[in-house]
Amino acid sequence: MEMTYDHLNSDELRGATQTDYLVALDAHFRLLEYDVSIYDEPGFPVVELARSLLIWLRDPNLGDFEFDSMSYDEVGSLAIRRASSGWTFSSIFAPDAVSATADRAEVDRCCQSLVARVKVDLEKLGLDPIGGQTVVIRGAIVDGIPRIGTAFTP
Repeated sequence: MEMTYDHLNSDELRGATQTDYLVALDAHFRLLEYDVSIYDEPGFPVVELARSLLIWLRDPNLGDFEFDSMSYDEVGSLAIRRASSGWTFSSIFAPDAVSATADRAEVDRCCQSLVARVKVDLEKLGLDPIGGQTVVIRGAIVDGIPRIGTAFTP
């Protein structure tokens, strides 16, 4: 399995908060299995994905991962789920495409590889929005839609 991307784009970046960096930096993302595309998205929030994967990998009770992005109404644009003999990768945007099962070591390698690449690319831009800081987000849910009022590092 491989999660890869190219064309990291900062054209939408307007602010300087961590939230701005997470949602405004996107790239052409691909989920590949043996060079066969399972999911391909030209404007995917790879920085936000990398941060979410880091949080998930640090959870001692590692359950299924379903990417809950601020950029999508739907949850699961990338999903990593337990199966009877390992883990599978998929996306709700490509419901007929599911990877073969992978063991936990392969899942970790795949996720850590993406995170490492994002970190290098952000360092080249002079940024580190996935660097492990705690971010407090305050807001409300209005008509079922989350509205962020403020986001800051304490």
